[in-house]
Amino acid sequence: MLAVEGRNDRINLCDRCIRDLTELNFRACRRCARPLHLAAKEGSEDCANCRGKRVRFERTYAIGVYAGVLREVVLQMKRSTGESLTLAMGSLLGSQLLREIEVPPDYVVAVPSHWTRRLQREVNCAEVLVESVTRKIGVPAATRLIRCRRNTRKQGTLLPDERLANVRGAYRVSTGYAISGAKVLLVDDVMTTGATANEIAKILRRAGVATVEVAVVARGIGFDR
Repeated sequence: MLAVEGRNDRINLCDRCIRDLTELNFRACRRCARPLHLAAKEGSEDCANCRGKRVRFERTYAIGVYAGVLREVVLQMKRSTGESLTLAMGSLLGSQLLREIEVPPDYVVAVPSHWTRRLQREVNCAEVLVESVTRKIGVPAATRLIRCRRNTRKQGTLLPDERLANVRGAYRVSTGYAISGAKVLLVDDVMTTGATANEIAKILRRAGVATVEVAVVARGIGFDR
């Protein structure tokens, strides 16, 4: 079990939880975090998900694959009672970033949700994750840098081509941030096809951001092609 004490991100993991989470370690594409075949070269970016696509982000960090215990964790994070668990996973993700990230980002930003979903009291896991990630790595959150300009359909219900169309033009970059030449870390709970991350990275790059990297709790692969 994960035991979380308040909002200070102190995490106690029993031996079973440590084993379950660490067993999720996997060889992955450096760019999109998709699991690689055993024959693939270490650090390869030539995976089935990236090949032939214009990927606007440079790297993806993921705790593990969206399966087994990590899948159950993410599903619990999406519930209204899952905030403490989300904070804990954000701290765990932040610890991984401290180990693996080569150049710290200038800003950390969550994938935003539309304001109408807040009225429906839907949980935005990405925003909660950012709370812990930023405290762990000591980088400020840019909470309003990316805004959702229209209410999109839930990506998890769509096929790959539908996901691309669903997020196209759905986000905008806010003014008031010194982002020219900056490095931005984009945080979300799950990446599957990468359509959302790619759309946001695209508009950030057009606004002058030099580098976009992505950090997620889990890498889903069910609809990759």
